[in-house]
Amino acid sequence: MELAVHADINDENQTTTVTHPTIGTTAVDGADGDKNVVCDSEGTIVDTVEYKNVVPGKEYTVNGTLMDKATGEALEVDGKAVTAQATFTPETADGTVEVTFTFDSRAIEAGTQLVVFETLEQGGIEIAVHADIEDEAQTVTITHPTIGTTAVDGHDGDKTVVTDGTTTIVDTVEYKNVVPGREYTVKGTLHIKGTDAEGNVTETVLTDAEGNPVTAETTFTPEERSGSVEVTFTFDSTAVPHGTEIVAFESLEQGGIEIAVHADIEDENQTTDAM
Repeated sequence: MELAVHADINDENQTTTVTHPTIGTTAVDGADGDKNVVCDSEGTIVDTVEYKNVVPGKEYTVNGTLMDKATGEALEVDGKAVTAQATFTPETADGTVEVTFTFDSRAIEAGTQLVVFETLEQGGIEIAVHADIEDEAQTVTITHPTIGTTAVDGHDGDKTVVTDGTTTIVDTVEYKNVVPGREYTVKGTLHIKGTDAEGNVTETVLTDAEGNPVTAETTFTPEERSGSVEVTFTFDSTAVPHGTEIVAFESLEQGGIEIAVHADIEDENQTTDAM
């Protein structure tokens, strides 16, 4: 026999509310914490995931995917989507956890915007998502190194190269946006600046007295993101006509992949004159 009942759908004392966890994320370059990710064989993006309303002491997993903002599709490297995850056991209901993406970003076009999408799971069940392609906090931009060069006569540092059996041209290559501690190689080639019958500027590869292209290279490991390195060309210039304008073209490589080029036949800084 029922003696008493309390069944009031509007009684706030009897009422509870089911709350789902929420997440928000902030992505930065793993090298220096800014929003520009320098292309690298092991580029890193660190995404700090802020979570709320989880259960302390329970194990959770955050799964992340990098998205190409322009296409709205997952970024692929070597045919595979770039993903990362972090498993954690929170001590409090609210907190943060970092998800680190490591990938080869050298082939990704400069200026590409990448957006991090994240999901929060418990026991294999998705319980929260943060996937907004327009979210600036989730977005980083791929940045490539740049180089500029200044070529001079190796004997006295001026712009006039005296033809000789052993001629040297020293090209100082200024680099920016490299990753400190990585090994890079600068490869240079000398070119002749000329003019055709119509008055147009022409460019041909300079060869030495034996007909070989004049090239040089320098391998270095930078300590800072910006700096300079010298590339020294040594060759027999006795067959080079007086007055020839010689222009140094340079490329920057990492792990055999070209990531920056400076090759402007009109650049006076790259130019020396044979006398």
